[in-house]
Amino acid sequence: MPGTACVGAGGVGGSGSDGAPDLRDPRALGIALDRVAPTDITLDPFEAEFRVVNTGLVPVEVPVSPHLSDLQPPEESQPFSYLSLALLVRLSGTGTVQALGVGWVELYGSAEREGTIVALKPGQWVRVKAKVNLHTWPSQATEGQLRGDFWLRKNVFRPQNGGSFTEVVNVYPNRTTLPAVAIHFSPTRTVHQQTQPPEP
Repeated sequence: MPGTACVGAGGVGGSGSDGAPDLRDPRALGIALDRVAPTDITLDPFEAEFRVVNTGLVPVEVPVSPHLSDLQPPEESQPFSYLSLALLVRLSGTGTVQALGVGWVELYGSAEREGTIVALKPGQWVRVKAKVNLHTWPSQATEGQLRGDFWLRKNVFRPQNGGSFTEVVNVYPNRTTLPAVAIHFSPTRTVHQQTQPPEP
């Protein structure tokens, strides 16, 4: 499934509440990064294949829709609740260069929209293929690795006159660290040149 979503609005506001994982929580997730193509990463989008794995002891609900707009009610002025899951790739240097970077895509789901949330039982997983851009990156080329990670949030979107407001509550199932993928990173971008037809 594609993992990209594009959402825009004017006059957007938001609030959030924070916390921390609890080691006694039976809920746990791990994000396996099974494949990256190419493994020579630049600032261009690259393909990532994630596996969202329930590594805990109880079922965990995860959203699977790539488009937030699919969850919006017919009446635009009506508020709605949804889950969001950001699938992250965290870049870290493995050589002498100190290097950090991060990129992500988001998935969405609502109890009001059938098929947009999956309840993973312990040991179950769902696979997601997505095009990913790095949002932050090292300033120089480096040998490194990419590791999967996540943010999971409960959101309430409230339209208002002249804009919108989103309440955000972070959800903290325990994180399970899974193996990383070796890559080479260069802070370059492909230049697409348009060929002009010859003048007569």
